[in-house]
Amino acid sequence: MRHQPLPGTTGADTDLVYTPGSYADMAMRLLPLYGRVLDPARGRGAFFDRIPAHCEPLWCEVAEGRNFYDWVERVDWVVTNPPWSEIRPFMAHAMTIADNVVFLVTANHAYTRARVRLAQDAGFGLRGMLHMPTPPKPWPASGFQLSLLWWQRGWRGTTETYHAMDDLAAA
Repeated sequence: MRHQPLPGTTGADTDLVYTPGSYADMAMRLLPLYGRVLDPARGRGAFFDRIPAHCEPLWCEVAEGRNFYDWVERVDWVVTNPPWSEIRPFMAHAMTIADNVVFLVTANHAYTRARVRLAQDAGFGLRGMLHMPTPPKPWPASGFQLSLLWWQRGWRGTTETYHAMDDLAAA
């Protein structure tokens, strides 16, 4: 965890590490998106620009004056590459406004005791996990598995795990 910023610190995510388009493409192809879809950390729009036409695309970006923590409207999905140093408050807020929360983070972000408890207390289960290769720099090489994690309200089944290593390494 030493290569990942700690909560309340200015870490690597303050330097704005953007999501590669190929990663967002794969996520949008695999997720059964519907209804209102919010990208709360839009950045350059890797996820936002790929929200399917049959959905209502919504966004926040603190650098553009739309702070996610101020968002109170219900949405069906939250899909983003969140600021990793704020993962817990981002996750907590997302779970108050959406039934499906999808984050591009390292897999260990899902498994701290506090985050497992947070999801359970909010009525969420980890529905799916798509393992991906770490993109080239400026992405931080932490040694932890990069994954697209999908929490769903009311999910009590097993977590589906997929691997996109070969698909994305070739992209």
